[in-house]
Amino acid sequence: MPSAVQTLQVANPAQSTVSRMPQTTAQPTSPAGAAPFTRLSRQGQILGPSTAGEAYGNLWTPTLKPVGGYLRRLNYTVADKTSTVTEADLTADAPYSVVQNLFLRDPFGQPILQADGYSLNLVQFYGGQEGMLGFGNDPGNMPSFIPAGGPYPPSQAAGYSFNLRLPLEMDSSGYCSLASMNAASQPQLQVQLNPASQVSTAALTGTLDLTVNEPFWMAPVDNPQIAPPDIGSSAQWSVTRAQSLVTTGAFQRIVLPRVGTFIHTLILVLRDTGSNPVNERIEAYPTGDLSLWVDGVPIFFERLDERRDIMFQQFGAYSYNPVLTAAMKAPTGVVVYSFRESVQTAVSTADTYDLLLPTTPATLLEEAGTWGTFTGMGQLQIVTGELFPVSGIPYTHLAS
Repeated sequence: MPSAVQTLQVANPAQSTVSRMPQTTAQPTSPAGAAPFTRLSRQGQILGPSTAGEAYGNLWTPTLKPVGGYLRRLNYTVADKTSTVTEADLTADAPYSVVQNLFLRDPFGQPILQADGYSLNLVQFYGGQEGMLGFGNDPGNMPSFIPAGGPYPPSQAAGYSFNLRLPLEMDSSGYCSLASMNAASQPQLQVQLNPASQVSTAALTGTLDLTVNEPFWMAPVDNPQIAPPDIGSSAQWSVTRAQSLVTTGAFQRIVLPRVGTFIHTLILVLRDTGSNPVNERIEAYPTGDLSLWVDGVPIFFERLDERRDIMFQQFGAYSYNPVLTAAMKAPTGVVVYSFRESVQTAVSTADTYDLLLPTTPATLLEEAGTWGTFTGMGQLQIVTGELFPVSGIPYTHLAS
């Protein structure tokens, strides 16, 4: 006779046996690359270094903590909770101007971020690395932002506070996040603070509370050898100044010095050397013949208001310290070229990098046109977002 067929009504211990392997000792259940890193990982955040009572003008060199995974960004908070100051007392770039210069270097000393506080504020808004339309990335629009003069939360009676996100990863895949698993081989953070006079025209009697927290991707428990795609690729930001000054009313082509790899964002900040106080941002860009040139060829030739329309479509309105003409929807003296619009007009972490600007060390990159009026001379400051892909091109990871 044929044997009886096993049914669900008949006891079968083998079918009911479950794995008892502890999670902490789990072995890889699939070969590397079988699933995206972000599907196997989880996001987390640890409390990083923090200090209270730091004096204006000091050099702050905190020690970052290992996160057991891959750093996505650093959340940097600055707060003066005791100085009596109003918004009318603030200088043009304040309160972000409290940071004179910030360096984030990898464990071997290679700079990843090098920028002043105001530039870091622009990087957060215009860099496209935070995943949403710019208005949601505006530090001055965040709930954590406490403007000089209040209103203040119950825990604070005076001063100001803001949070800056120092970006590392380029998109939601974890691309360009930074390995941070060894306490002896950590990224290095160095912050030079400005004197109080660079923040406020009124005397500031308080001190600063500084905090850096560390969002990260966890190393996958089931497959710890899996890393973010194209691991070792780096998204870097730097601030430079054009060597040539700009003359009132002149047609000039100003060389932008940072070239040699893929450029994903150019943030231009125009300042006046003769302003009082010196080097304030100024609206003196070419209004009818603004142009960006690559190797002697204009790739964008447009009116200033057209460029500002594009900026608004890509990022929305910038809320804090706007230009005098509200319709321009951008900070005074700031023009942005983003090459992160391969997928959609609004710049976000969904981009595929097909339209990034490739450059070599020999590339001639210039901003040109008939410039406006300066009290002294114009000085162009360039905040450059660069991508250094390990694989040589920036979009191979999208296939993983």
